[in-house]
Amino acid sequence: MSITLPIIRSRIPIQVALLVAGFAVLATMSLTSLWLAHESDRASEYVAHTLEVNATIVTYQGALRRAESGERGFLLTGEAAYLNDYAIGQRRLGELQVDLERLIADNPQQQAKLQDVLPLVRQKMEKLATTIALKQQGRNDEAIAITKSGAGLDLMNRILAQILAMLNDERSLLHERQEYADRTNLLLFAVNFAGGLIITILALASISLIRKRSHQLAQAHAELEQANRGLEERVAERTADLREANDEIQRFAFIVSHDLRSPLVNIMGFTSELEALENEIFSDAEITPEQREMQRKEVAEALGFIKTSIGKMDRLIKAILNLSRAGRREFHPQPVSLDSLIKSLTGDVTHRLQEIGGQIDLGPIPDIVSDRLALEQIFSNLIDNAIKYRRDDRPVQIKIDSEERGNFIIVRVADNGRGIEKRDYERIFELFRRAGAQDRPGEGIGLAHVRALVRRLGGSIRVDSIFGQGTTFAVILPKQWIAVA
Repeated sequence: MSITLPIIRSRIPIQVALLVAGFAVLATMSLTSLWLAHESDRASEYVAHTLEVNATIVTYQGALRRAESGERGFLLTGEAAYLNDYAIGQRRLGELQVDLERLIADNPQQQAKLQDVLPLVRQKMEKLATTIALKQQGRNDEAIAITKSGAGLDLMNRILAQILAMLNDERSLLHERQEYADRTNLLLFAVNFAGGLIITILALASISLIRKRSHQLAQAHAELEQANRGLEERVAERTADLREANDEIQRFAFIVSHDLRSPLVNIMGFTSELEALENEIFSDAEITPEQREMQRKEVAEALGFIKTSIGKMDRLIKAILNLSRAGRREFHPQPVSLDSLIKSLTGDVTHRLQEIGGQIDLGPIPDIVSDRLALEQIFSNLIDNAIKYRRDDRPVQIKIDSEERGNFIIVRVADNGRGIEKRDYERIFELFRRAGAQDRPGEGIGLAHVRALVRRLGGSIRVDSIFGQGTTFAVILPKQWIAVA
């Protein structure tokens, strides 16, 4: 027996608070980090979008200059190869216009500027197409005159001014978005750093508390071991006292039962003498034969009651003696094939079962380490009771099976007999107490003896019954019983 270690509760609220705080910080940091990471990704996308818009505007300007350069080269040299540059620039202007309109669809200011640029670009392209057509018709002087007029240069300057304005807007927007992306990344780093720092502080605080608690537990264990050593000594002393008292009770039961048998023998002897003297006692001539016969019957009846009572008392005393002997018997654990043992017990009652048309179904039962004689007495009594308290209107059906639960086995002995009422579940295990109709021989000792044996083997016994349908006794025994010295 030992003292259990008391639970140290003084630090539990602080540890719980630290744990809750750590989870709260971790959850907040995670949610904030997710939001900031999303914002950072969005800012990066905006920056990339702005760069793409800026590149498209520059490319659009380059396409326009390429078309103009092809037109100038054709006018100066008359070589058709320059018209390829013009054609490529013209085609790229159309493609880039579509791309640019798509990219600035979310920017009304840029859309307005683009709408201002497009008419100018169309005019510029029309002038270029006109000069090229004149050159192709051999009207070179007219084409040169249009070029020297300066209208094309002025138109080009207006287009470039609008494109420059668009580029400046995009550069401003790029700067703003880059700053927002940088702030977001910096804030994300700060949140992660602060959260990690707080979690580290909480972890260090928890470690400090755990180390302190471990020290307290170690100290408490040391005190507990010291207390247990003293307790074991006291328990040993109390156990010795209890064993001595139990031996005294056993000796008392033996002496009482032995002393009770002596007067019973004397009573039985005197009763026999009374029977022998019966004729002499009732030989008085003063009474009539009828009166003598009546007296003789009364004496015979009285003697019969005396004999019956003496016989019952004799059986009870024998039972007490048996219990006394069983209580003083030393139990010896040994490997027991419980399956073979129960099969042997059922074999002993085979003849009785055949006479009443009954049968026993056996399931597999594992081996255990226990006292063989005690096991024989336990299951022999249960099987005998299942046959004894049967119902006369149906064949006896007994089922014995088992199951393993951890370090214990449960052996069930079930029958289809008369059953036991629930209020008598405890009564049937009491000494000299019986339940139900008293129409079967017995002194009310068997189940009391069974429970005492089961408890000595370190187990327990339970009963479950439906009155009128049958009863099941569940014997719970340790797989490895060790006798206590």
